[in-house]
Amino acid sequence: MSVNEPKVRRRIISLLILLLSLSGLISFALLTESDPHLSAMANPPGLLQVHATSGSSPVNIPIVDENTHDRQQAEPTIAIDPRNPDIIVAGAQDYRLRDSNQHRWHGYYRSTDGGQTWTSELLPGFPGDNSPDGMASPLHRSNTLSDPVLAFDQMGNVYYTGIAFNITNDVAQPGLVAFVAKYINDGADYFGATMIRGPLNDDKPWIAVDTSSSPYDGTVYLAFDANLTSTSHFATVLTHSSDGGRTFSEPLYTPGDETGELPGLTVDPLGDVYVSSDAFNPVTGASLNYVQVSKVTNGGTVLAQNVKVVTNACFLGLSSTLPGGSFRDFTIPQIVSDSKAVYLVRDDCGLGNSNVLFTKSMDGGSTWTASIMVNDFVTDTRTCCVSTQHFFPSIAVSGGIINIAWYDSRQNNATSLNALDIFYAYSLNGGLSFSPNIRITTVSFDPNSVKRSDAPNNNEPFIGDYIQITATPVRVHVIWTDNRFACDTVILGYGCQDQDVITAGVDLPDFSLTTSPPSMTLIQGQTAATNVTLTSLSGFSGNVTIALSTSTEGLPTTTLAPRRVDLSPDTKMSFLLSFSPTFATPAQTYKMNITGSSAPRLHTADFSVTVQPFASFPSPGSIRFPSFGGPLAAYAYVGAAFVTLGVAVVAGLLIFDRLKRRRARPSTIPPPIT
Repeated sequence: MSVNEPKVRRRIISLLILLLSLSGLISFALLTESDPHLSAMANPPGLLQVHATSGSSPVNIPIVDENTHDRQQAEPTIAIDPRNPDIIVAGAQDYRLRDSNQHRWHGYYRSTDGGQTWTSELLPGFPGDNSPDGMASPLHRSNTLSDPVLAFDQMGNVYYTGIAFNITNDVAQPGLVAFVAKYINDGADYFGATMIRGPLNDDKPWIAVDTSSSPYDGTVYLAFDANLTSTSHFATVLTHSSDGGRTFSEPLYTPGDETGELPGLTVDPLGDVYVSSDAFNPVTGASLNYVQVSKVTNGGTVLAQNVKVVTNACFLGLSSTLPGGSFRDFTIPQIVSDSKAVYLVRDDCGLGNSNVLFTKSMDGGSTWTASIMVNDFVTDTRTCCVSTQHFFPSIAVSGGIINIAWYDSRQNNATSLNALDIFYAYSLNGGLSFSPNIRITTVSFDPNSVKRSDAPNNNEPFIGDYIQITATPVRVHVIWTDNRFACDTVILGYGCQDQDVITAGVDLPDFSLTTSPPSMTLIQGQTAATNVTLTSLSGFSGNVTIALSTSTEGLPTTTLAPRRVDLSPDTKMSFLLSFSPTFATPAQTYKMNITGSSAPRLHTADFSVTVQPFASFPSPGSIRFPSFGGPLAAYAYVGAAFVTLGVAVVAGLLIFDRLKRRRARPSTIPPPIT
C-alpha cells in the first residue's frame, strides 16, 4: 500500500460522516417543520436578544376642535372608565357661551378610543338650554359654573362636581352653591344634577367615589370650602351620598378646628376617606405653614384623626404670581391612595422657587415620610433667566405605580416667565425615588398670553388653578390648559383668547411574557419544549424574576426558573422550558403558570402539557409521515438526491480503491527453477 492510501481513506471516511450528518440535519429540519411541538427545540438554549423600535414622544391632542366658538378652557379634569380603559371623560371651564354674552360653563368631553378623538358638549342647564334635561336641571337657575372635577365609580357612572353662581353686570354675586351632576352608561348619558344645600359660599370642590368593594362601595364624597352658617368660619367641609348622588349628608368640618382650605380627596381600598388641605387661621386667614390630612371613617360619618403632614410648608399665596409671570398661582395639595399607602403631592416655595414635593403614609395617615423632590431640574435663580418654577402638581396611582405631572418652566430662557411645559415622572418603588422627568408638551407656551374674559378677576392672565392626571397600570393620561394656539381667536378688549385643553397619553414601562406553543401533547418517554419570551415595552429595563408553578406535581421539567433575567430597553429575551415525561409519569394534563415579576409589575402565562401513555402510541399503519409539498418538497428532494449522490460517490471511491490495491498486490508464486 502506498503512503498516501491512509490519507485517502481518512478523507473518504470524513466525507461519509459529513454526508450522514447532513442527512440527519435535513431529516430533523423536515421533522420539526411538520411538528410544531418540537420546533421550539430547534432554538439553542439560553437567552436571545432582538432589538425593537423605541417608543415615540407623547402626542398632544386638543380636546375641542378649532371653531368660531373656541375660546378659553381652564381647570381641566379627567378620569378613565374602570370597566373600559378606552373610555375617558374630561371636563373644564368652557367659555364658548361668551360669544352670546353669557358666562363660563362646564364643558363635558368624552373619548371612546383611548383619548385619540373626543366629543364635546356642555353640561345641561346652561342659559339658552331649552332641552328637557336642561329645563329639569337645578343648574338653570345659575348663569355661571366653575371648578370642575369628575370621577368614575365601579359601575361606569360619572360624578361631575363644581360650583354654581350668577354674574350680574360683570360682578360675581354671593351665594355660591356646590353641585354634583351624574352621567350613566360609562359616561354616555346625562342623568341629572343635585345641589348641595345648607353651606354658604361654596368654593374649590373635589370629588371621589368609594371603589373599595367595602360596605361603603359606591359612596360619593365631596370636599369643598364653605361657611356652614352665616357666623361660622370659611373652611374645608366634607359631605357624602350613599344613594348614587340623589341626596347628600349634612357637611362636617374636616378638620374639626376649621383650619382647612383647598382640599384634596381620596378613598382607600378599606373605604377610609382622606381629606388633604392647607392650614389657615380661621379668624384672620393667615397661613399656618403646614399641610394636614384628615381621616374620616364609617362611610364619612366619623372624623377619626387629623395629622400635620408637613409642618414647615411654604405655600404660594392665594392669587399670587410666580417671579417673572403675571398669571395667578397658589398651592393646592393633591392626595391619592392604594392598598399600600396614602400619597400626597404639593408645590413648595421653600427653596426660593416652586418645586414639586412628595410624601406618603403607610399606616393609615398617622405618620408620613420626609418629603422628596420629584422635579429633577432644580435652580433657585439662574443668572441668564428668571428662576425655574415647578407647580400645579397632580398625582395618580394604579397598579402600584405612582404618577405625577406638573407645570414646569425649565425650557424658559428669558428674564420673564414666558415658556411653560408639562413634565411627568413615575415611581416603580412606592415613591422611594422617581424616574427622570419626561417632557409631555411638544411645544412650550406663554402662560401670560390669555386674559380671563369673565368675572371675577376679569382681564387678568389666567391658566386655571390646577391640572390633572389619571392612570391605568399600563398608561397615563395628562390633561392641562395650553396657550400655544392663543391668537387663533382674538376678541376685542381681551386680545388672544384661544386657550385649549390638551391631553396626552403616555405608555408606562412594562414587559410582556409569552409562551410558544402555549400547550403541547407528549407521549411518555418523549421530550419537547416551549419557548418563553420576555419583551420590553415602552423602554422597560430591569431584573425580571421567572418562576414556575404547577397545579399537579410529577412532570419532569428542565427549566432555568426561578431565575433573574436582566431585560434591557426595547429588547426580547427567550429561553427554552423543556418537559420530559418518563414511562412512569402519570398520564394526565398538567396545568402550570409561568410568572415574571419585577415590582410592581407581575405577568403570568398559562401553560399545559398533556401526557399520553406510551401504549397509546399509534400503530405503524397509522403513523403519518410529513407530506412534502411546495418548498418543503423541493428541500426534501434536493436533500435526498444530494445524500444519494454522495453515498454513491463514496461507494465508488471505495470500490475503486479496492480494485487498485488488488491489481498492485505482488505475486506470492515462486519463480521457476532453471
